[in-house]
Formats: sequence, C-alpha cells, structure tokens
Amino acid sequence: MRVPEQPLTLDSALTDEAVLSTYRRMFAALARDSGAVVDDPALVDIAETLFAAFAEAGEEWLTHDQMRFACRAHPADQFDNRLRVLKGLGAIREVFPKPNQLRYRASFTSVVGLMFIRRMMDDGGQSEMHRLLALEDLNVADPRTTMEEARQSAVNLARAFRLWALELITLTTGTIEELREQAPKLWGTEEIAHRAQSLHGTILTRWPELDRVCTDLRAAIYSYSDASRRAAGRLADSAGTTRNLTLLPTETWRTFAQTASRERLAAVLDGFLFDAPAPWHDPAAIARAVDEAPRPELPYRLAWSDGLTIDPSREPAWLSHGHLERTS
Repeated sequence: MRVPEQPLTLDSALTDEAVLSTYRRMFAALARDSGAVVDDPALVDIAETLFAAFAEAGEEWLTHDQMRFACRAHPADQFDNRLRVLKGLGAIREVFPKPNQLRYRASFTSVVGLMFIRRMMDDGGQSEMHRLLALEDLNVADPRTTMEEARQSAVNLARAFRLWALELITLTTGTIEELREQAPKLWGTEEIAHRAQSLHGTILTRWPELDRVCTDLRAAIYSYSDASRRAAGRLADSAGTTRNLTLLPTETWRTFAQTASRERLAAVLDGFLFDAPAPWHDPAAIARAVDEAPRPELPYRLAWSDGLTIDPSREPAWLSHGHLERTS
C-alpha cells in the first residue's frame, strides 16, 4: 500500500531549507562549485586565508578589495572563483542585506566546518570520536536529558561504531600498504572503547527500559574492539618483518630519541640499505624463466647465499652470490 505524501507546509519547508543551508555553509570551503568538491588544495587555502582575514578585521568586516589583498599570493582567477562559490553557498555574506552592499562577513558555521575537516584529515576521526564521547557522557548524566534523547544518542553511536568496525575489517583483509596508510585510526582504540562502554553503562543505569538499544550499542562496541585488535595485530606483524619506522606514534620515537644511548640509536638502522640500486632483472621474469625451463629434469640446482658484495667503484655496485650444485 502506498503511503500518501504529507502536504508541504511553510514550517517544514523552512526547516528543510535551514538544514540544507547549514550543510552548504559547512562544506563551502571544499566546494569547487555548487555541485562538486575541490580538486586543488590551493582552493582550500584561499578559504582559510579569507576566514583568518575576517577574524582579524573584527567589526570592520572586509570589502572586496581587502579580501583580494589578503589573498594576493593566489592568482586572481582562483580568488574570484573561490569568492563566487563561497558567496553562493553562504560562507561569505553581506553584512546587511541591502542594495550596493560593500562589506562582507564570514559565516561562523563555515569556519567551524573547516576546523572539523582539518581535524578529520589529521587522524581520520579519532579526535572527533573522543570529543563526541565526552560530550555524550555529559549529556546522558545531565538530569534534564530525556529518555528519548538518550535513545537517539545510543542509536547514533551504535551506527558509528558498526561502520567504523566495518572499515577496520576492510583494512585487516586489504593490502598491508593501505593498512599502514590508515594506521592513525588504530591509535587510542582501547580508550575509545572504554569510554563508550562507560557511556553505555550510564544509559542503562538511568533508563533500564533502553536495554535493547543498549544491547545493540554494546555489540557494536565489541565489534569495533575486535576489529581494531585484529588490524593492530596485523600491523604489528608487518612492522616486525619490515621494520617500518613510521608505524609508531611520534611521541614514542621522541621519547626514545631523548633517552636512548648512542649505541641503541645506531642499532635502529642496522641492516638498512639506503638508495639500493634496482635489480638488473625483474624477479617475476626470473621466476617465469625458471618455471618454463627444463631445469627440474636435470640433477642440478642454483643455491644462493644471503650475503652481498658491495663495491661502489664497480658496475654493478653490488653482487649476490650463488653456485650450481648437484642434487643427487
């Protein structure tokens, strides 16, 4: 049976427009035009430069010439394009809606949206989840919070944790290069899970009627914890075999560099070969040649040693050693 459409009222239209307007202003800095995101980081830099200029101008606001002067390091066509998009999406607006307006102001929503996006770029959402959990913890402990508000909070967090767990599962089963690239998403996962479990306990204690919703939230948290442990385990195994120095937090390496002896610092790079020349033959081509050749029919094999002979004055500068031996 088809559900009849609700008639469009003035209040509902205004509400919808308010929501869309907020979205437009929030992501205006990333918009190339009204329907696509930017593909040049310089366009985001122009938006940040303009917002900083508006903050310094205060109640003086800015004219078009002043905005252009603030962005003088960028080409005029890029500036004009940015200003047109930002004005069209409401990130920059006239101070007063009247004809021949000469001064403009920046939208607070746009500035906060850009700050949020920058934080998302730094750690993939880790800091935002910490902030969200801290805020929700305060909300559910507030005596004025209603059961329906707590229910919505639990539902939203459960959805977020399930999606996060799915992303971590994808990283666990994907390429190791992608896992290394997304490694910041694994820092502090135990603390996030602990705070989420504490929030879950607060909701369930205050509103026992929300046991089913809390069960969903608890399952999502456990799924996230399990996925993060699996991804971290695979990352640790990879770090152990490749000795990739980029897989640990910056603070860990800073502390090590300040407290370790010279011998321990030097030992970090033991076995590393810098600027190694490319092999003369593609390993895949060698393996294919071995597979296609009649060699297994002969009682001989090639045995390779682990060492290298390095002589910068010769060409090639390094040689690996092998010899032909009889198999029987």
